[in-house]
Amino acid sequence: MSRADGALTAFAGLYEFWRDPGAADGDPGAWLTTFTIITTAAEPGLERIHDRQPVVLDPSTWDAWLDPLLVNPDEVRDLLHSGAPGRFQTWAISTAVNSNRNNGEALLTPIDESEFKGVVNPATGEIIG
Repeated sequence: MSRADGALTAFAGLYEFWRDPGAADGDPGAWLTTFTIITTAAEPGLERIHDRQPVVLDPSTWDAWLDPLLVNPDEVRDLLHSGAPGRFQTWAISTAVNSNRNNGEALLTPIDESEFKGVVNPATGEIIG
């Protein structure tokens, strides 16, 4: 899948640097960086693939999300919503993606509908093939 408008995809995430209180002074591993990607219910059309998805920030919200002064919970909450239907396009690809031995752009090449075997059409939920 990709954004239908061709824009980059940015996920809402959080990170923090913190000192492990159990680590000794001078321990180079005492400072840790942790992060998370925020998820939400899948937006219309994608729920046929999975019931949850990362929160995808539209380019118009990137500056607000990255603003270190954005601390108002209501303003943050406004950014954490599923997007409008149709932001993403999907296509079926080869089962070659099921092996980590395979790599490369060819893995993203759409397969012909005649090759579908049990593929779920994300628009209708219909099982094809």
